[in-house]
Amino acid sequence: MAGSLTDEDRERAAEAERTQKAAADERARLATERARLEGEHARLEAEFQCLRDAERAHHAQRDALEVASIAALHAQAVAVINIRSLIPVVLDGESPNYTTWRSLFLLVVGKYELSDHVLSDIAYPDVPSWVRMECTVLSWLYGTISSKLVQVVMTPTSSARRVWLGLEEQFVGNKETRALYIDAEFRTFCQGDLSISDYCSKMKNMADALGDLGEPVLDRTLVLAVLRSLNERFSYMAALIKRTKPFPSFSEVRADLMLEELTAKNKPTEPSAFLAAGNGSGARSSGVNNNGGSSAGGHSAGGGGRNKNRNRRGGRANNGGGGAPGQNGGGHPAPRPGSPAPTPVFDVQS
Repeated sequence: MAGSLTDEDRERAAEAERTQKAAADERARLATERARLEGEHARLEAEFQCLRDAERAHHAQRDALEVASIAALHAQAVAVINIRSLIPVVLDGESPNYTTWRSLFLLVVGKYELSDHVLSDIAYPDVPSWVRMECTVLSWLYGTISSKLVQVVMTPTSSARRVWLGLEEQFVGNKETRALYIDAEFRTFCQGDLSISDYCSKMKNMADALGDLGEPVLDRTLVLAVLRSLNERFSYMAALIKRTKPFPSFSEVRADLMLEELTAKNKPTEPSAFLAAGNGSGARSSGVNNNGGSSAGGHSAGGGGRNKNRNRRGGRANNGGGGAPGQNGGGHPAPRPGSPAPTPVFDVQS
């Protein structure tokens, strides 16, 4: 049977054997590669797990530090005795300082990680530490508003969030009506007798109030409104500032106007004391020369008057008295212009 195999059959058998061997080698190579890849995957998985563990440890450490930091901040917040040392503005329903008060209050609660007590509706009444800080923030709110506002927003079940919203309603409620009235005042307000500081503060407060009501005023619009309503003393400054390129900001305009106001206040007066004294001396000298005194010949005041009239008709420059031409009534020579008045001499008759 084997002798009956031809060369072609033997060639086919050899080819099949080679094919089987190649397939076996390929399977072995693939198995080896698979094992290598599985080992690499296991190694990468282990490294990734290590990285995740390290990240978890880092986050845990950071969270622990953050918790400790927040606890320390809360302890400092509880220790604040006078909240007005941190928030010097007292919110009053009759003054437009809501924007300033709100900004300062948010800065303080943000500093002590207590913003959620006024900005979030989420509460944790079962957590003692949260309740303690809620009381702290609520006391801050009551301590920085007027007594009238306290009576408006305080209730037996008040929370910091409810008081915050109540104050917001007091100052920002009815936005359209409030904006209408404030905008009208903003566009018609004039400086009058106000100082530059008070006038600019008033205009800035109205602009901020409009911004709180959803009607923001651009800085350029604020500057134009300030320049439009200046009094006559600073009207020339308005003309100069309008031509400035680039157009200045409100802070720059306020600084320029305050500097001009300070310069005008410290400007010296033009008449000097020396000139005033000189004018007074000349007046006294003139008064002495024009008075008709008694002459050596015993003329009376009436005679001096007649002599004065005669001199005026004759073109003479004599004053009253019975002296010689060109002399005063007392017999003295007429003084030259600018010379001091002569001392009068009195005759004693026996």
